[in-house]
Amino acid sequence: MKRSKDYMLCHISGIPYLLPFGQGIADHRRGIKINETGVYLWELLKQDCTEDMLVSKCASHFHADSALLPGLRKDIQQFLNILQAHGIIESSQARPDSPVSFYRQIKIGGLILELRGPAGAFSDFFLPFAVQKCENVHQRIRVLCRMPAKHPNGAVLLRSSDLVVMEGEAEYIFLFPALRHIWEARITRDGSLMTFYCRPPFTDAFRENLFHAIRLGFLYLSQRHHMAVIHSASLLYQGRAWLFAAPSGTGKSTHTGLWNQVLQAPLINGDLNLLAMDGETPFVHGLPWCGTSGISNTGSYPLGGIILLRQAEKNYIEALSEDQKQLLVMQRFISPAWNKKQQEANLSFAGRLLPHIFICRLHCTKEVSAVYVIKQAIDSYLEMQIEN
Repeated sequence: MKRSKDYMLCHISGIPYLLPFGQGIADHRRGIKINETGVYLWELLKQDCTEDMLVSKCASHFHADSALLPGLRKDIQQFLNILQAHGIIESSQARPDSPVSFYRQIKIGGLILELRGPAGAFSDFFLPFAVQKCENVHQRIRVLCRMPAKHPNGAVLLRSSDLVVMEGEAEYIFLFPALRHIWEARITRDGSLMTFYCRPPFTDAFRENLFHAIRLGFLYLSQRHHMAVIHSASLLYQGRAWLFAAPSGTGKSTHTGLWNQVLQAPLINGDLNLLAMDGETPFVHGLPWCGTSGISNTGSYPLGGIILLRQAEKNYIEALSEDQKQLLVMQRFISPAWNKKQQEANLSFAGRLLPHIFICRLHCTKEVSAVYVIKQAIDSYLEMQIEN
């Protein structure tokens, strides 16, 4: 690591400060006050240094004996974390086999993602999807513990309290107003590289925030590969996946839980499902993202149907017209719709599903009787398919 070229050391009324200038000011960087030990470390960081080198030089300079080394290392680590968090130092690129670097490839729906960054940054929810090293990587995800070198600049496509999406000349830029662990992320137009600019330490909250932020890049990549992600709970019945889709709080998890309880139907995912077409056959692929349900797996299953849930005082099935089916299914997608082209892709994908699966709306209670109402409809659909 070495110091940023956009910062300078100065003394104000005898107090040492590290202050930004030039591009550092344009990028809204902050200055910090340091002590004399910080001044010494700043001078050392004129050259590329490792943490061990800094500890060794400081121990020699301040005549620290071996008993003081653990405390000295901890102080230096805290100081470096502060500098990294403010973008005042730049980390050297670590090799994949470096002990301070994390490197893993995962496979989701046939797409290979490569995770690279500091150890401790990534969620364990990716572990079940890990694979041996592949040469054909569809998306590289790298995590950098520093502020971005340039100020975000582009047309704002959407803005909410949780997310801002901007379109630059060669990339999309994501800002996360509600997340203090992530400054921003950038993804190339082809989806092949996504870079996160984060601030340590790597706490459980950090890993959870990064885990969900990575999903944005995967949604973009999967759409470019003609897939869609739908907000739904899923289960396996008669060798096919059945998706129960509705807005949050409607009762998706309650309904699929009843299927599991009374019919022992295995649950696939409690919140999200990846849809893909293999020729004319729709498939559901497992995802690591599953909301708060904790229910996910790595399997792939033929898609039997999508049932749109609506709470009601009694159970009954509403038949839908073809246009209603296409529109309502598309509205449950969480794939990008940042621009007209992306929304058209979502609508087109929903249309491709229609001839091959069962779609209806189930008005239902939270009772077991709702399961048997929709089960009967599904069984009838499957019998008709066999006859045809």
